[in-house]
Amino acid sequence: MYQLFASKAFRRVVVATLLLFTANGNIFATGLTLSETEQIALKEDYSLLAIRSRSQSMSELSVAAEALPDPQLKLGLANLPTDTFNLGQEAMTQTVIGVRQMFPRGHTRALKSERLTQSVARSDAEAEDRERMVLLAVREEYTRIYLHKERQKILQQSLVVFDDLAGITQDYYATGRAQQQDVVQAQLELSKVEERLTRIQQQEEEARARLAERIGADAYRDLDPQWPAVTQPEPAPKIIAALTSHPRIRAWQHEIAKARTSEEIARQAYKPGFAVDLAYGGRGGQNPNGTDRSDMLSVFVSMDIPLFTKNRQDRVLASSVADTSATQFARDDIYRAMKARIDQNAATLSRQQERIGLYQELLLPQAAYNAEAAFEAYQNAVDDLTTLMRARIGEYELKLSYATLRANETITRARLLYLQGESS
Repeated sequence: MYQLFASKAFRRVVVATLLLFTANGNIFATGLTLSETEQIALKEDYSLLAIRSRSQSMSELSVAAEALPDPQLKLGLANLPTDTFNLGQEAMTQTVIGVRQMFPRGHTRALKSERLTQSVARSDAEAEDRERMVLLAVREEYTRIYLHKERQKILQQSLVVFDDLAGITQDYYATGRAQQQDVVQAQLELSKVEERLTRIQQQEEEARARLAERIGADAYRDLDPQWPAVTQPEPAPKIIAALTSHPRIRAWQHEIAKARTSEEIARQAYKPGFAVDLAYGGRGGQNPNGTDRSDMLSVFVSMDIPLFTKNRQDRVLASSVADTSATQFARDDIYRAMKARIDQNAATLSRQQERIGLYQELLLPQAAYNAEAAFEAYQNAVDDLTTLMRARIGEYELKLSYATLRANETITRARLLYLQGESS
């Protein structure tokens, strides 16, 4: 026990050094700001890059879908005599070269191109939503790291206070003013603070590792000393009124439009498709009068006749209509869930801001006054060590709770900003 007392001076030097560097950060490096973190995360997000590449892919396909199918080249021999295989023996024998062009049913080509264009629009909306999701995730993780740093500052300050208190208790014990139990209790509380500080440092390291998944090695830089600034969101009714323009809802709107286009494509199956065949037949040999046989030109038009639609076209159309309904229900469910999240987070934010005011105006000043009064009473032998310990513990617990409340309030703002559909 007395070895701990002998090392008091050394511990105080270490704690003071930690406080200095925690308060000031790395003097020779620029602190990582929230804005910089957001930009790095957006630049390094591979899912966002994949969505944009997929959008570019479908944009190219939409142009190809509207083009006619490639024509088919036809080469062959017609009416070749099998006894001699002489091309000039029979007047009907022809060397044929032709081309065949398909024309899909109705407006199928234009509708397929439109459906791909709607897929592009959905991907673009998904990319916007992904950007905002990345910003939300980064803001939450950055704020948690900042919270862990703030909590470490509070605990390091508490280390100094409890270290002083342990020293005073040792002195009082040496002069007979305190009991050995007081010395043990003071050392125990000091050890508890040290253990809690280590635990919070572990939580910070875990949070930085999660942030590093998005921004790499920059996650381990010192943070900007300013508390993360997140814009105050709009009131809940205004956010709900504009919810249909949120990128996530817009993505589903484009999916519904895509499903309706699929319905129109299914209806085109009731219309005939056409094919045009153009063939040129060259003939050898001569006519009875000695003239060369003339070549032949053939033109054919073929088309589908959708007569039996009960088990094909009708079924496909019914499936497309049902798929459109399912997509609408999914959109409505997501809208309802997002609306509920807006109401929930708006209520939470209101109470959090109210509580922050109570901490600033009442709780923190009262806790500081109570701790100082308890310390003076202990020095004057009016109160015992337990009362003083309770006052000091209550003070730093309130400071820790206040820091956590501020962080949660910042995170709630970020969540409402995501639901608001804005990136700032």
